[in-house]
Amino acid sequence: MRTDQPGPLSAALREGRLAPRAGVDRAAFADVPAPTRDGIVAIADETLGTPWPQPTLTHWRAYLREGSRLAWEEPYFARRHRLHATALALALTGDADRYADELLDGVWLLAEETTWCLPAHDDLALGPERVVPDPARPYLDLFAAETAATLAWIRCLHADLFATVPGTAERVTAEIRRRVLDPFRTDGPGYPWFGAPMNWNPWIISNVIAAALLTDDDPAPIVAAAVRSLDAYLDGVPGDGGCPEGISYWWHSGARLFEALELLGVPAAVWSTPLIHRIARFPLTAHLGGEWSASFGDGAARVPHAHGRARKDHLSPALLHRYGRAVGDDEITAFARASRGDDPLTTLPSPMGRAIAALTDPVWRDAAPRTFPAPPVQWLPETQVASLRGGALHLIAKAGHNDEPHNHNDVGSFVLAVHGEPVVVDAGTGVYDRDSFGPDRYRAWFTRSAFHSVPEIDGHEQRPGPGFAARYVRLAGRTFTLDLAGAYPPEAGIESLRRTFTVDDDLVTLTDAWRLDHRPQRIRLRLLLRDDHRAVRIALPGHVRPRTEHLDLTDPQLHAVWGDRLTLMTLDVTAPAVTGEVTIRFTPGRAAT
Repeated sequence: MRTDQPGPLSAALREGRLAPRAGVDRAAFADVPAPTRDGIVAIADETLGTPWPQPTLTHWRAYLREGSRLAWEEPYFARRHRLHATALALALTGDADRYADELLDGVWLLAEETTWCLPAHDDLALGPERVVPDPARPYLDLFAAETAATLAWIRCLHADLFATVPGTAERVTAEIRRRVLDPFRTDGPGYPWFGAPMNWNPWIISNVIAAALLTDDDPAPIVAAAVRSLDAYLDGVPGDGGCPEGISYWWHSGARLFEALELLGVPAAVWSTPLIHRIARFPLTAHLGGEWSASFGDGAARVPHAHGRARKDHLSPALLHRYGRAVGDDEITAFARASRGDDPLTTLPSPMGRAIAALTDPVWRDAAPRTFPAPPVQWLPETQVASLRGGALHLIAKAGHNDEPHNHNDVGSFVLAVHGEPVVVDAGTGVYDRDSFGPDRYRAWFTRSAFHSVPEIDGHEQRPGPGFAARYVRLAGRTFTLDLAGAYPPEAGIESLRRTFTVDDDLVTLTDAWRLDHRPQRIRLRLLLRDDHRAVRIALPGHVRPRTEHLDLTDPQLHAVWGDRLTLMTLDVTAPAVTGEVTIRFTPGRAAT
């Protein structure tokens, strides 16, 4: 990161080529199609008139006592989702008699909260002298910033309603300033996320920009600091546009960058920057088919519809459509429209500004249905992710290293889909808790290499850290090769462990060839499979002994993505030698009945 050096956004600001703006076209809500309108109204009506969720001190302390994040986060996010739906329902129907009191109550509840920060993020509350949030020392995290933007958008959208209750708009503005804008103005560069090449930077910055433009009398200093942070983000992320944090986080990293650039009113020269264009294409590279994507790192393979706790898992075809238009890429707009299918303009829950933009974009509203013929080969040379298609099969494999943001020990791992449905899978992540980002992170099975379809030598798994990385990575046509030896500890005694993927029509061939410095006792490969994996045939060589076992998924997040269980296929090499190889062939199988 080089936060002290001017980047393209800082240069554009200095030269007067930015046109920061934020607002709402209130009249455009009248043109929202009935199915979208009715769906949002139905969500708002589900909780209308019922008691609002109430986060308590006991909920807050659950994180410090037991490591549970859900105790606080469930009522915290339930409030916000309810407020979003109510604000949109009022805009769509104009029915103030039905929704006005509900909306103002929700706004007031958020204004009255002691903190907008999550206990897992509140560094000031986690010191030895304090175990409760201090309203005099607000900490600017992801959701403090998002709450500020939510209230700012609602104040703008319903300014007429706020005017009928004098003092409400002023209270909202004061809380936004005290909790978010003032801390950013006075100490923005002092936060660890400022300028960082990961999701916290654009996620917070985009919301800070929105809140400042919508509520602050002098947003220029805030915009200038925000631009510096975004320039550093662009300076630090992979030059191929990849998102090592996983597809779920792209929607709060690359997508948040786009929202910030929209708010800043950047000129065409910025949109034509190759990196900004490449970032827009990452969802295409990660896509397997339908609702499924590759779930490397802490990504989820699909939005877990039945699991309301997974707040980070949100996608917006409407946003991607605007991003594609901004960078002039018809493939992106086609993919976005194909992803929408017959769905409404937007789904809830959604960030407030993101939902408003989707509902009031006439180009998105009127976009004709599209199909998207996915490219047969997509390659991110810096992120080291290859997407290869052959007939009904689609392989996405990665090299990389084991110190990526939201890292799993997964160098050389892969996912395989048949007709767009994943069959060899990466589980993704479970519900976050206190251990998720601490020294015990790799005690969770879904972060370990043993559950990422890579080899294990004499019980040695891959290790975390930047030095544990792939070597000799190469893509030639539809053949992807890499050496995994560097991802394992020295005591594993691996001189080389060459993995080769070759994709042909309806055939994926995986070959692992090794050379060790000793005669091994055990060489093992595990494949993590969908529980009903009949859609793929797996042909094994004679010197491999398979066995399968079920992994029951009790974690709510994993269960919502995959169902009751996954299947772990363990492949043991019989009489392993100092050198050797295993070749596995995957072909389409029969569909599940």
